[in-house]
Amino acid sequence: MGDNDKEEIDSIVTTEQPFDGNVCIEDVLGDVKLLVEKYMSLPKGASAVVALWIAGTYVYDNFLIFPKLSIISPEKRCGKTTLLEIIDALSCKSVLASNITPAAIFRMIDVYSPTLIIDEADTFISGRNDEMIGIINSGHRKAAAYVIRVTGKSHTPKKFSTWSPMALAAIKRLPSTVEDRSVIIHLRRKMMSDKVQRMPISLKDDCKELREKLTKWSETFKGTFVETPVISNDRAMDNWLPLYSIANQANWIDKVNTSFILLNDETDEQTPSIMLLEDIRDIIDKGGWLKISSADLTEKLVSLEERPWCEWKKGQPMTQNSLSKLLSSFKIKSKNIKSPHDASKVVKGFDVEQFNDAFDRYLPKKALQNATSLQAI
Repeated sequence: MGDNDKEEIDSIVTTEQPFDGNVCIEDVLGDVKLLVEKYMSLPKGASAVVALWIAGTYVYDNFLIFPKLSIISPEKRCGKTTLLEIIDALSCKSVLASNITPAAIFRMIDVYSPTLIIDEADTFISGRNDEMIGIINSGHRKAAAYVIRVTGKSHTPKKFSTWSPMALAAIKRLPSTVEDRSVIIHLRRKMMSDKVQRMPISLKDDCKELREKLTKWSETFKGTFVETPVISNDRAMDNWLPLYSIANQANWIDKVNTSFILLNDETDEQTPSIMLLEDIRDIIDKGGWLKISSADLTEKLVSLEERPWCEWKKGQPMTQNSLSKLLSSFKIKSKNIKSPHDASKVVKGFDVEQFNDAFDRYLPKKALQNATSLQAI
């Protein structure tokens, strides 16, 4: 690499020298958490997660999976850009941008291995930008974090790495596959009673010592297996495992457990199919049904308040055909049964045992959901 190339890299990413002295990661994480809270009003549990994720940008290569950090707000002026600038000031080799092309993502990661921080992601990632979404998703798992493109006049195939930490901010939502590979922070607009300080223009310079301490700590870090809470979403468990591993070294297990409960309760997403299974389970449990006709089940679904079935398609209620199509993805099909209301009649319907496999696979209870107390965070 020539001097000009090195200068160009240095101008895009900054690599800190290790701190000259001893470093206690528990103290450093505490300082990072306090700094985040100084300038941001976040949901309970979020500042600890942001601190752990920032530390993770220095040691992500020790893990098989490293999650995106997705920052979502319902409207403008909820602090997304401020939080990204704080993350930019503290993360390892960070690059902050408000727009980027698919080709620039994998080329930048392949050359610089930065912490890539993207604002306004909803304006150019959401929708049908399938190439962009695929590139972002590919960086979730280390072994598969590559894209292949042809280069040069001879169109020679080349692998480009996509393995690097990435934080993205958006209004309302990011693509579901991106969120599925993320730890998600839902921002809210600050209330008048929330007291935070205005962020100084010198923040990145002010955070230099913290970055040096995180660099020093990263030199001796080794990822350790830590038991995460048992939940139904295996990918969510994978996403949180690096944060648990870091928290374990910093005596922060109580904090990360509390954050896990609070943030997963807030961000747990239901697809229509999962929502349907949940409602069917409630209908069966409350009615004590052993068999239920398709007509009865559809009628009871449509009657549920604040659920989508009463206006399922173009403002019209769900039909038995619509119900059948949704259930077919779970290999649940209606059959001829004796009518629950008149044993002399045969109708289309279900034995309740037909649903048990889907209930067990997709609707397990969360192990920590009923925790009696939350540790201070």
